[in-house]
Amino acid sequence: MSSTLETQQSLVNASLALEISGDAAWEIPAITPESAADPDIVTLYSPRFCELLGYKEGELPSEARSWFDAIVLEDQAAFRQAHRERFERQGTTTSLEYRVRDRRGEIRWWHELGRAIPGDVPGILRVVGLIRDITDAKRAHEHAERRAALLDYTQSLARVGGWEFDIVNNKLSWLEETYRIHEVPIDYEPTVEEGINFYAPEHIPLIADAVQRCQQGEPYDVQLDIITAKGNRVSVQATGCPHYENGKVVRIYGCFRDLTETKRREEELRSQLALITRQQRAILDLSTPIIQLWDEIITLPLIGNIDASRAAQIMDRLLDEVVRVGARFAILDLTGVDAVDTTTADQLFRITRAVNLLGAKARICGLTPPVAQTMTSLGIDLSAFTTYSNLQAALRACLRELEPRAPSSKRASGLETLTARRTR
Repeated sequence: MSSTLETQQSLVNASLALEISGDAAWEIPAITPESAADPDIVTLYSPRFCELLGYKEGELPSEARSWFDAIVLEDQAAFRQAHRERFERQGTTTSLEYRVRDRRGEIRWWHELGRAIPGDVPGILRVVGLIRDITDAKRAHEHAERRAALLDYTQSLARVGGWEFDIVNNKLSWLEETYRIHEVPIDYEPTVEEGINFYAPEHIPLIADAVQRCQQGEPYDVQLDIITAKGNRVSVQATGCPHYENGKVVRIYGCFRDLTETKRREEELRSQLALITRQQRAILDLSTPIIQLWDEIITLPLIGNIDASRAAQIMDRLLDEVVRVGARFAILDLTGVDAVDTTTADQLFRITRAVNLLGAKARICGLTPPVAQTMTSLGIDLSAFTTYSNLQAALRACLRELEPRAPSSKRASGLETLTARRTR
């Protein structure tokens, strides 16, 4: 009697433990390998099994169809194959995972354990097993996988790799992009010393000091170069941040950002800006071409209209050239100027006065008859200007003023050179 009571109590305890675990039980009391796929075969389900499919106890028919029909179509072939293999491995617990659709239409993930054992009649088997709903665990795992994939994709796009240094256990861990930046296989196991030695020789002392300080609580953010496992030099932004537990630094979290593309774009931008600057300078030189006719004599042929912006450019270029060559005379050749108004005359006055302030003398030549008539009709005062009919006349006048310094032969050759230039 005592033994029977102990057995009954043991069964009660087992049932209670099963209920506490949240697992469901099932049993096929009598089955043969040939009838394994029979949907009408008697199958017993625990109350928890019924509950997992959205039924109350007793509502789920005791036949295999109640179970088989709940399995999603894509998983049914694997389910049948696993059950056939279970017969071939009698006495061994086998497991599989699959999806079911409950009474409410919700997809749930199940983990099944089962074992085929000999029945009471020779040739007849008995199959028993457990079902555990792993939907939440699956969703958490899928969510973690999506986050990991997103992190890896983001790192790859941004060329940023993360890392962690466990100070207590002296263990360095890298994320996938960090391996790619260092051009090492994903199974490579770095140490702190090896990580530091990836840096360019001249930068090793800097990063070693930064890591040492970070272990004492000081974060760092530096731009240095590393030499990859394949020998490529890569500019990186390396950062490290201490992590405290109980007031003590126990970890360092950091990241590498590959600056190769950034550096390349910066260099391209600098090259483009330099090219634009040269082009702007060339355009400015073309719009304000200053020619040195003689020692201490320069000329600036002007073409088109002269507005305030262009006048400022002319003044800057002309004054710089006066100082650079030590010119005593600056001749403004207006042969190519089509029209002159009060604004143009005012700009010319400002230019000539600025030249005079530098100790040089401004001369104007090449006023065409229409321009001269316009200036007269506008009442523009030309008394402040020294004017000449053409460039040759202006040059002769300047040479006469320089005569004590310039021999007659040099004057003649200069005039011939000027005449030849204008003829061409």
